[in-house]
Amino acid sequence: MMLSVKFTTKVILALFFTILLFNLSIPLSVFASEVAQHSGEVLVHDDHGHGMEPLLFIIIALIIGAATSHFLKKSPLPFTVTLLIIGLVLGVANRNSLFEGYLDSISHAIRWAGNIDPHIILFVFLPTLIFEAAFAMDFHTFKKTSSNAVIMAGPGILLALFLTAALMMGLAYFGFGLQYWNWSIALMFGAVVSATDPVAVVALLKELGASKKLGTLIEGESLLNDGTAIVIFMVFFLALTGAASDTAPVIEFLRVAAGGIFVGLLLGWIAIAWIKKVFNNAMVEISIIIATAYLTFYIAEDFLHVSGVLGLVALGLMIGGVGKTRISPEVQHFLHEFWELAAFIANALIFIIVGIVVAERAVFTATDFLVLGILYIGIHVVRAIVIAIFYPAMKRLGYGLPIKDAYVLWYGALRGAIGLALALVVAGVDDKYISPEIKNQFLFYTAGIVVLTLLINATTIKFLVNSLGLTAIPPAKALMMLNAKQYLRNSSENALERLKKDRFLSRANWSIVSEYLPDAIPLNQEKIVIETIAELRRRVLQKEKSNYWKQFKEGILGPDGVVLLSDGINEVMDAGGLVPLSERKDLEELWHTPKMMSRIQKLPILGKMSERMFIDKLSVSYDCARGFVEAQEECLTLVESMVRSAGDDKDELKNLSMIESEINENRIHGLTFLRNLRKEYPEIYTAIATRQASRLVLNYELHTIERLLNKGQLESDEAKKMIHAVEARMKKLMDSPPAVYLPENNELLKNIPWLKDLDDATFNEVATEFQSRLFAIGDVITKEAKGGDGLFVIARGTAKVTVGSQLVDVVGAGAVIGEISFLTGKNRSALVKAESPVTALRISYASLSRIVNKSPKVEEMLWMIGGARMAGNLLGQTEPFNIWRAKQLKKLIEKGYIVSGQKEKNITMKNKIGVLLSDKAFDANNKEITAPSIINSDITLSPNARIFLATLEEQGTEEQ
Repeated sequence: MMLSVKFTTKVILALFFTILLFNLSIPLSVFASEVAQHSGEVLVHDDHGHGMEPLLFIIIALIIGAATSHFLKKSPLPFTVTLLIIGLVLGVANRNSLFEGYLDSISHAIRWAGNIDPHIILFVFLPTLIFEAAFAMDFHTFKKTSSNAVIMAGPGILLALFLTAALMMGLAYFGFGLQYWNWSIALMFGAVVSATDPVAVVALLKELGASKKLGTLIEGESLLNDGTAIVIFMVFFLALTGAASDTAPVIEFLRVAAGGIFVGLLLGWIAIAWIKKVFNNAMVEISIIIATAYLTFYIAEDFLHVSGVLGLVALGLMIGGVGKTRISPEVQHFLHEFWELAAFIANALIFIIVGIVVAERAVFTATDFLVLGILYIGIHVVRAIVIAIFYPAMKRLGYGLPIKDAYVLWYGALRGAIGLALALVVAGVDDKYISPEIKNQFLFYTAGIVVLTLLINATTIKFLVNSLGLTAIPPAKALMMLNAKQYLRNSSENALERLKKDRFLSRANWSIVSEYLPDAIPLNQEKIVIETIAELRRRVLQKEKSNYWKQFKEGILGPDGVVLLSDGINEVMDAGGLVPLSERKDLEELWHTPKMMSRIQKLPILGKMSERMFIDKLSVSYDCARGFVEAQEECLTLVESMVRSAGDDKDELKNLSMIESEINENRIHGLTFLRNLRKEYPEIYTAIATRQASRLVLNYELHTIERLLNKGQLESDEAKKMIHAVEARMKKLMDSPPAVYLPENNELLKNIPWLKDLDDATFNEVATEFQSRLFAIGDVITKEAKGGDGLFVIARGTAKVTVGSQLVDVVGAGAVIGEISFLTGKNRSALVKAESPVTALRISYASLSRIVNKSPKVEEMLWMIGGARMAGNLLGQTEPFNIWRAKQLKKLIEKGYIVSGQKEKNITMKNKIGVLLSDKAFDANNKEITAPSIINSDITLSPNARIFLATLEEQGTEEQ
């Protein structure tokens, strides 16, 4: 199966780059319809050669890119900077006719690159780079850093372009050769040089092992920044070329930005829905994503005239975040490899082209170099001002922004291909809109800033990052790495000793073999004394997270479950290991169902849908809990291996013991949840267990086929057919998993003790009046001191009963809620909340009244239930019963009974205690007593009165 996916990926790559070559061979003529119609742009193409120059240039560029990556991988210069320098050298050489003669073809190819249509960069390369960056970004980290990225790409870029424009107009005012510039040109230039390119910086930060949060912030800002810069650029460009709309600039900006995001999200949703229906078909899944990326950019830019860049950012984040679990697990790895290769090729081509364009097309004077130097310093001052202004807010939002990270954010704002492409668009506009002098200066300054930021900032940022200590390995991590290396060395030496006993290897030169062992760890190395508990927790959390994705890949954990659990782990990991593993707020939130669902149930049309959603949510909760428990067991295995590696290190053993306790606490928590849910909702347990067992059987069958293929017992064609058959069944299981069928009301009511004694006719009549209600953990079933309109019978789950702030009872299946309010006509006396997911059956008071009138037996049962509860509550607050043990009082109540004034008028209270439940009674002096009251002397009941009686003599005997 793996080989099949690899082959398919290669086919897709070949097709993709064939199309790319075709597009590059035919220059694009449209950036946006407004530009084509109004700018008067005339593209000049070299007529020399045979039309194969683009192909030759691509071949040369790819060879240069591969050679640079392979032979110069130890170079201190970043990959993209090296390509830029090579491009500059090629451009200068070609400009000086060094390739004339036998190398005419190369000269024409370089000239083609130097005069490339900027729309090729924007329409062919840009979608690949933008989508790949957004798709590969860690979605959780981006969410936490997005607030700061939005600040820099929104108000930050607006402030930056105005300050940059002011700098340019200031230079013009003091006579630095910018006499033809005006504010419109200056503002457009400010937008262009504000578009950042983080490729070199982000790659370097990853290489150095710097904070992923910082890299994500820089990359996220750049993605949003590019979209904002292009939108603002187009506002000024269209105004200068006479193609501006009548809409206010601010409204137009919002329309273009929001429209692009909407297009990306809409097409992303469609793509995910399609991919969800595909299983382990790399050709289809990768093709859908490629087509969606380019279609998003095309529809946004060419059809709707909104931001294609922001559309691609939204699409990439959606596919990489929400869509990650919809892509087949077998395809995910190759999909990432595909986009990495696509981005590598695009960057190789772009940065060589940038160097050639700068060398071939730059027109300048001596003054321009002075302006460029001032401008280079100026854009850094401007960015410093922007960061300083917004720093108070940025250090409080998301992950915050440490001051050291702020320095890197300031210095790492490189400029790249997008700014140059926009400058080339300006350079190609008709002279009647923008004068040649301005166009030449615009291109030279933009190209100069691109070159300087890459040559200076990109090559020196490593020194800055190291100087700030951002790459320093934490002591805890250093110690763990040291232990791991020591363990690796010891195990390799043991393996070497075993190999020496192999009769086929006995004559090997073991001194040479020993040279390939891992480096030895000096025995006298000074011990690193630090607190490792935080690093241990971080390692365990990483193991837990990877286990969730392993379960998902094997089909054991569902897509919703792996997303929820992974998001929860990410939140815990944000604490940096300083919080115990057992303090997991995410678990409580994960296993709760939204309270809104219980409210929707009351709506006539949405009731059934809400019930289905509730059960689906409980199913996901159960799936998560089961996956959580399995992950904890894997974490315990990891801790055991760490214990073996720790040797006699008492401090580390102590920390590991603490970690083990925290994991066991999590495990018990998960098992308790599973046990309770399995008891209350066995249908959910059965459905999920059936799905998991089915997938395990299919996994075994698939692995068996692969094993037979590897042993040569099956031919590849036969194995392929068998694998497709297994995958078809896997897809069927995914699309139609075992359903959860809840029992009907009749089945639930049959398990209610006080309804079992009803005759069939009465039972059926009662059952038809009940409606099921589902309550999430923490949902209020009834409120204290509120009038009720219905009686609830708990069919499943448990609920807490509180009076005021005191917990008086925890009730489970069979408990009745609201019977006292119904019988007495008074407000409810207690607050009842769901302690676990609760299925309750509700009957309205009106329906219950009709049934009671027809069946007095139902009323008697309700009085018995409600009377016992009223008596228990009242006696529990009265001496001497308030000092009794709860078990003792409960025994007294359980042996009590109800007497009605219609059946027995005179009540003798010898050795008894009573609670008047309803209406009134009279004592020996004919004094009226009203309910509720405690009775301990003989009374006479009114015809409608009811009293709860319990015998004290039996209780006293038992106590003795």
